Formats: sequence, C-alpha cells, structure tokens
Amino acid sequence: MRILLLLTAIAAASQAQTDCSQGACYPSSNDLLLGRSQLLHASSTCGLMGAEIYCTPYQQRKMECCPCDSRNSNSKQAHTVRDALPTSGPNRWWQSVKEVSPVTLQLNLDNLFQLDNLVLNFKGPRPSAFVIERTLDNGRSWQPDLYLATDCEGTFPGIPTTAPQRLDDPYCSTLPPTGANPYQDHQIQFSPLRQYANVPATKSQIIEDASALTGLRVRFTKLGDVPRPPGRAFSRFYAVREMRVMGSCMCHGHANQCLPDTSNNLPADTVQVHPRCDCQHNTAGVNCERCADLFQDLPWRPAEESNPHTCKRCECNNHAKRCHFDPARYEASGRRSGGVCEGCMHNTTGPKCDQCAQGFQPNPRSQINRSNACIQCSCSPDGSMSDACDPISGQCSCRSYFQGLKCEVCSQGYWKPPFTGCCQTCGCDSTRSYGDTCDQVTGQCQCRPGFGGQKCTECAENTYGDPLIGCKLCRCDAEGTLSEICDKRTGACLCRPGVNGTRCDLCSRGRCDSFPGCETCPSCFFTLDAQREKLSSALEKLSLRLPSRPIDGDLGNFTPRIRALEVSLTLIQNSISLPPSAAVQIDDALSKLNMLRDQVDKINNDLSPLERAPGLDSELERLQALLYSLTLEYKAKMDGKDNSVGKNDTGALSAIRNAYNESTDAAKRVNSTKKLLKESADIREATMDLQNKVQPSNTGDLQKLNQNMASQPNLTPVAKQVCGSVRSEPCTPLQCAGGDLCPPDGTPPCKKGQVCVGALPLSKRADADAKNVKDRVDKLTGKITDAVQKLQQTQETTNLVRKSAEKLSNKMKQARDELEDDLKETRDVVNNLKDFLSDPFSNLTSIQEVSDWILNTKLPLNLAELMRKLKQLQDLAASLPDSSSVLKEAEPQLEAAQKLLQEAQDARDMVLGGKADVDGLLDGFASVEGSLSDLEDRLQNTMDDINNLNLTKVNDQLSPAEMAVDNAEKLIKPLKPQLDELKDLLQTAAPLAQNLEENAESAEDKAAAANKDLLTLEEQLGRLKDQVPATGSGGSELGDRVTKLREEAGALANSTNNMMTALQGKADSLRGLQDEIRQKSTTLEGLDVKLKELLDQLRQKAKDFSTCQG
Repeated sequence: MRILLLLTAIAAASQAQTDCSQGACYPSSNDLLLGRSQLLHASSTCGLMGAEIYCTPYQQRKMECCPCDSRNSNSKQAHTVRDALPTSGPNRWWQSVKEVSPVTLQLNLDNLFQLDNLVLNFKGPRPSAFVIERTLDNGRSWQPDLYLATDCEGTFPGIPTTAPQRLDDPYCSTLPPTGANPYQDHQIQFSPLRQYANVPATKSQIIEDASALTGLRVRFTKLGDVPRPPGRAFSRFYAVREMRVMGSCMCHGHANQCLPDTSNNLPADTVQVHPRCDCQHNTAGVNCERCADLFQDLPWRPAEESNPHTCKRCECNNHAKRCHFDPARYEASGRRSGGVCEGCMHNTTGPKCDQCAQGFQPNPRSQINRSNACIQCSCSPDGSMSDACDPISGQCSCRSYFQGLKCEVCSQGYWKPPFTGCCQTCGCDSTRSYGDTCDQVTGQCQCRPGFGGQKCTECAENTYGDPLIGCKLCRCDAEGTLSEICDKRTGACLCRPGVNGTRCDLCSRGRCDSFPGCETCPSCFFTLDAQREKLSSALEKLSLRLPSRPIDGDLGNFTPRIRALEVSLTLIQNSISLPPSAAVQIDDALSKLNMLRDQVDKINNDLSPLERAPGLDSELERLQALLYSLTLEYKAKMDGKDNSVGKNDTGALSAIRNAYNESTDAAKRVNSTKKLLKESADIREATMDLQNKVQPSNTGDLQKLNQNMASQPNLTPVAKQVCGSVRSEPCTPLQCAGGDLCPPDGTPPCKKGQVCVGALPLSKRADADAKNVKDRVDKLTGKITDAVQKLQQTQETTNLVRKSAEKLSNKMKQARDELEDDLKETRDVVNNLKDFLSDPFSNLTSIQEVSDWILNTKLPLNLAELMRKLKQLQDLAASLPDSSSVLKEAEPQLEAAQKLLQEAQDARDMVLGGKADVDGLLDGFASVEGSLSDLEDRLQNTMDDINNLNLTKVNDQLSPAEMAVDNAEKLIKPLKPQLDELKDLLQTAAPLAQNLEENAESAEDKAAAANKDLLTLEEQLGRLKDQVPATGSGGSELGDRVTKLREEAGALANSTNNMMTALQGKADSLRGLQDEIRQKSTTLEGLDVKLKELLDQLRQKAKDFSTCQG
C-alpha cells in the first residue's frame, strides 16, 4: 500500500504541470525560432557588401585566413543570421563585421510568449560583455534581464554581482575564463527561473514578472580579447554558432497546450510554437489574459500552484451571454461579486438581468431564470396613458377615472359601458343604494333591501310594482325564468326559451327532457309528432261516431266493438311507416330493455331475502334527521346565494369559475394517474406474492447457514497461515472462545534466524529486512558518491597535468621562437661584421675599436660548456615522460572503478526493485547481502587504487623540462645585450668607414698631385741651379728654400711610409681577428643546428602533452 501511495504521489507530481484542475498548468517548451527565421535580425553581418578576410589561429602558432561573403546566403562562405538557427546544419554560424561593436541580435515575436531558457553557442572569440534584454511592447521599450561580462565592475559599474533577492533587481554574472584558446566554442545559458531561484516568490510570480516577452534582444557591447603575437594580427568579431530560444505560449497558468493561430494561414506541416493558448479555468483570449465573456463575476488573476483562480460565472439568470467586471461593484459587495451582465435578453434588464425591461412586467406564472419571465405590459388602451408599465409591479400609468394594474377598470363611482372608451358615473340613488358605487361592467348599483334596478329606482329582484307604494313577490319558478324573473309592472313571468306556463315551470312542446332541463327533442320526435297529429285528427273523427261512455262504467256489449277497434288500431299501427333509422333505434332500445329486464330478474332471483336487522330503525331515524338538517342547511345556503349573487358579482363568479376549471383539470390529471397507480398496486401485489413464495425458503437457508457457521469453517489453520496464530482450539465465525485468534498489536516480530509462520509475520520481517537493505543501499550510495568525487578529483588532476603540459608547450614554443629570432639576428650581425671587416675602405680606427671590443668580449660559456648544456637538454628531452603512457596506466583502474560503480548502481536498482516483491525479496536476501558485501569490498579496493594513483608523478617529471627551458633562456639571455652592443658598434662604424674611404681617396689624390708638384719643383729646381751662379746672396737664399722643401718632402714621405706600415700591421691583425670570428661563426652555426634539433624534440614532446586525452 505504501508503494502504491508513493507511485500515486509521483504520478501526481509528474502531471502537476499539465493537470489544470488543481492549480497552475503550463504548456510544454520548444524552440520559439522554429518557423520564425524571418523574425530574427542582426545589426551587423559580415560580407553583405563584398568578401571580407578574417584571420584566426590555426593549429600551433599558425594563422588561417578565410573569406566571408554573405551576398549569396546559400554560399558556404556566407554567415548570415539564418545560419545561427538550429536547422541551418553543421559548420554554419552567424558572424559580424570585424572590429564593429556594439552589435545586436533581435527576435521580434509579435505575440506574447513565455521564455524558459536561452542557449547561445558562441564560435570564438566569445564576447567580453553583453546584455540579454526583453520587451513587452513589441520593441518600443527594452528592459535588461541579465548582464554578463568578464569584468562586471569595470564594464557595468553599479550593477550588483550578487544573486538577486527581488524580481526587479539587476544582476551581472561574471563570465567564466575562456582558457588558452579564446577562439574555441563556448556556451552560455539564461533561465529566468534559475536566475531568480533565491527570490521569495512562487513559480507563477516569476513567470509573470520575469518570463513574459514579445521580443528578445542580445546586445554585444565588448569584443572578446585575442592574442597578439609579433608579426600576426588576429581578427576580432562576434560569432554565434547556434541560438535556441526555448519557451511556449504565455498562458498565465491557465492552459497546458498551445493552439495554432488560424489568422496566420501557415502551411499544415509548419513546425512552430503556436501563440494561442487552449484556455482552461473559464478564461479566454490569445494568452488567457481575461475571463470568458460570461465569467466576469470575479477579477481575472494568473493561476498559482495551489489555486487556479477560476473565473466565476456571472449571475445573469440565463438571460445574457456576456458580462463585464465592475471594480466599484466588486468592492461594494465585500469582494464577493463584481459582474455586470451585458445584452440582457428575454425582455430583461439590470446588472443581473433580474428586472423586466421597459414595457414588460413579471410573469406571475413563471420564474426569473426562465425565458418567459417577463411578459409585455397589457395596459388598457382606453385607460392607460402609455403602453409602458412598472417593470417590477407591472402597474400601468392610468388616465383620469381609471384604475387597476392595467388601468382596465373605472375608479370608484364610475363604470364603463360596453363598446365605449370612457368611464361614466354610476348615478346610484343615494337613498335607495348603499353608496355611489356600481358594477364596472353593467353599472349596477348596490341597492338596499326592497329596491332594485340599475340605479336602485325600481322594485327589488323577483318583485314587481311601485317601490313607493309597495312591491309584490313574483310568482314564478326561478329556474324557468330569465334573469329579470317577472315584469316589473305587471308581474308576468318572463320564461326562458323552451319553458312555458304561467309560472314558467313547464317544458314547451318539442322539449323532450323534464323541467328544468327542457332539452330539445331529436329530429325523429318531430316526425312522430306529425304522425301523432294525424292520429289525433283521425281519433277525433272516430270519437264523433262513438256513443258516450256509460256512467256506471259497464261496457256491456261493447266488447266486440272494442275488439274490432283493436283490430282497426293494429291495422292503423301497421299502416304507419317509421323511418329506417328510427325503426332501428327503437328495435335496439327494445332489445336492450329486454336484456336489462332479464338481468334484473336474474339478480332478483339471486339475491337472498332481506332480513330486518335489529336497531336499523333507530339508525334509519337518525339518518332521516340528518338528511332533514342537511336539507334545511342546503335551502338556507341556496336562499343566501339567490339573495347575494347579483350582477355586481360577475367578476367574483368568473374567478370562482376559473378556479373550478383549474381544479377540474387537476382532478382530471389526478384521475389520469389512476392507471399508473393501479399498475403500481398490481406490481406491489405481485412482488408480495413472490416474496411470500421465496421468503420461507430463504429463511430456512439462512437458519441452516447459521447452524453450519457455528461448527465450520475452522479459522484457526487460516489464522496460522495469515498472522502466525499459536491458537490450537477451533474458531468459527459464531463460536471463537478462548484466546485471541491472532497475536495482539505490539507483539515483537520474529528475529533473524527464527522460523516465521504466517504471511503477516513474514511481511513484517520482510519489511524490516527491506529497511535494513535500504540503509545498506544508502551507505553504498554514499560510498559510490565518494568514489565519484574521487574520480572527479582524479579527472581534475589529469586536467591540471594536461594544462601543465600545454603551458610547457607554450613556453617551449616561446623559447624556440625567441631563440630563432636571436639566431637570425646573430647571423645578421655576423654577416654585417664580415662585410665590415672585408671592406678595404673601412676606417682603421673603427676597425681597431671593433676588434678591441670583440677581443675584450667574454662569451658566457666556452664551447665545451655550451655543448654540455645542449647535451643536458637532449637528455632531458629524451627522459621526459609520456603522459599518454601515464594516463594509459591509470585507464584500466578508472575503467574498473566505473565498472564497479555501474555494478553497484545495478545492484541498488535490483534491491529497490525487489522491495516491491516481498516473496522474491525474502528468497534473494542472502545473495543480495553477499552482493552488497562484495560490492563494498571491491568499491573500497577501487577507492584505494584511486587514492594510490599518483598523477603528480607527471608534474614531478615535467618540472625538469620547465627548468631546462628556463636554463636555455638564461643561457641565451646574456648573449643578447652583447649582440645588441656589437650591432650598435657596427652601425656606428659603418659611416666612419665610409668617411675614411672618402678621406683615403682624397689623400691618395692629393698625394698624386703632390708628387706631380714635387717632380715639377725638382725640374724647376734643376733649371734654377743651372741658371743661378755658384756664389751670391740670392743664390744662397734660394738654396735654403729648396733644401727646406726637400726636407719637408722627405718628412712627408717618411710619415706616409710609417702610416702605410702601421696600416699593413693593422690589416694583418684584422685578418687574424676576422679568421677567429669566422671560426666562432662556424661554431655558432653548428650550435644553431643542434638547437634546432633540440627544439624539434621539445616541440614533439609538447605536442604529445597537448594532444593526450587520458
């Protein structure tokens, strides 16, 4: 029984959302975008004006650039807003123009719907901030429902980040981090019910205030952050792979399904969430937003979980099809009723159609809730001022001298003659009448005794003469006279038709019935009467021939003649011919008369002779006295009737006559039921006969059954099987003396290991065992939960290892890129140095400075040390652990744990399912307990294995790799400033070398010119020597000048030779230095190759770490 009640409760809970009888109900949810793709719009879409190029990361440190061309929406390169629908297919998405913000996605629904959940699947990069908004007025105003941002305080200052405590509180939710790759897909969900879960409000209130919408808008306000590596520029844009707007038609809790809108003319196969609700609770409208036309007695309210707020029917007494709600009337009634009926039918009016309209009055023969409750006012056209009457009382508005409900009678003292439209005065004699009142129809005044006539100026009724002298009584039979009885002057009786006589007490000829009936004779009478007249005339003729009858009465010898007359009479009788119909009727009457005579004779013969009973005389006298008293009373009442009933009592008699007719009709209806009553009596009699026939045998059988139940059946064995009774004496339904048949309440159940007898003890023990098993299952469930948590922790550790591998891979990539850049830069410096040193026109001073700097430069490591470091890096790369192997080692243990978890869950389901079958549960307790113990041991071993699973080994083995990369960075880092200094020195020496080359060329040109001048001077000097004499002052001065010139030329030649010698030495030292630099460059090139190999190995290891899946 408990299980049945539990299942019933679960079934009731599962139907709570669809059963509208107990409270609020809601339709099932579906995607509002289905069938409404044309209503979704985007403020920005890429490629509408032409193809645009978008660049995103691809694999490792690569970049992929793809076009977007949405001019043809069916193209694979198009990314319109239609591609964000779930029906667009795989590899389709909407994408905005790059570097454009803000951008909106807007869905115009044109009807009121209920939002259950919004799902946005972003194709990276995910926005850094956006707002979800909804509208209730088709886009005229928007209200934010949820702010989302990676930095809520910085992006939306003033918007709280704590869960809202009221339905109108704004809220900003912090977006989760995007991870290392911002271009990967992300999903964001928004549900009003989940967002306002902490608000102290019912589900119906949250739906009313936070879920209703006619449009939805997602406003992207900030582009997502993307990496910016050197030499690459990734595109920033908004992109949505799939958008789902889950909801249903908004019904305010008054419907459990949506109906198609017939005005949309959609194809029959269109799949869509329809906007019209299948309204319940007497509500109406597209969204059940109002009460139905005739159910406006209470204000409309949304349904709640425990109160459907059913609309109440207006009390219109079946005279209206619609009503409206009046708040003032509702408050005035104490919040009990506020409905006002509209369009009252059947000639009714009023807030509840409970009054008759103008020109109509209540029908006294009907009720207010019937269609004939009001009938048209029947005001007298003569006495009423209009056709209208009071709608409650039916009183017409009367003219002067008229009165009555319909103004159909004259006022007191007036009467209305027939065929006239006005009232006349009664004109009663004031001394001979009781007042100036008369009959409304006849004008008859109420006369005093002894007076009569219309105005009481004549003798009273049934009298004649002069009232001033004295009136005489009419000597007429009242039953045979007219209403006037006799002539007021002469006293002659005024006989009614068919009556004659002086007193009007005889029937006229042709009247066959006796007085006072005097009914007209049938037609055959007049035929026979004519024949009688003929016979009478014939007899009159015969009587003239016959002598007069003797005085003494003796016929004497008239016998023959009488006989002859009889023969003649027979001949005459035979000669008379009757009409055929009359002859037949006479024959039939005679035959019936004979039959009746025979029956009377038979009855008289059958009757026993009457015996005079004693005491009948006194009884007969008493009855005669009673008859006499009744006769006197009857005559007195008849006299009172004759005296009281007059012309002015016609109305009362008419009412009595109508009542009599109604009573007669009722009596007829009662008489018509006599047949049914007779049939009922016959059935009852037949039933009694049948009961009398069957009852004795049934009584005997019952007595036998009582006797048998006193000795059998013996309930003791059954009690042992049912409740484990220990009774040994027999027990029957009528005799069960001794102890209790079953153990009393509170008897302890049989313990485990004892033998249980009876279904009830077995069931109690089974219930206790089931509770024990349930407790153990609960403990097992707790252990399963712990195992799941540890598995989850293991999974998180694995994820951390994977993230560490990804981090190491990124650092390796960065180190490799920096090393490649540095090597490239080193090559460029060496090449520039080679070009500078090999240039024959370089400035010797600059060459000296460069050479001195290179000779003074101390490399951070010698070749052997550098080779040793490279060897360590290679060994470290070779010794790096394979994370896939580590995870592969853990995989069997994880699979075993998952398998054990599945077996434990199956065992738990088996135990819970077995609880419903008590017998099967009892049979399988031992195996279930063993299974539970085994599962607990295996689960404990699995948890120990999980605890022993040391995934931190990977982190320990990855740490040396990170240190090696850091050492490589430290090894390369000191070279960089020295290379930069060498580069600056070369850049400074380059223009100096160029100037030196120009100066050398100028000096060479000057030296050549000076040599030519020197030769010219020598030639001129020779000529002068030949021309000048050997002695003389002038000659000595000239010789001194020549000598001085020769000395200066010799000094110049010596300095030039010394400079050339010094340059030659410098050239030799530079050549040696150049050879040494070339050797070191060659060594660096070999190290470059080895570094590339090492970086390739590190790259491969990083790839293994980043791609392992555990």
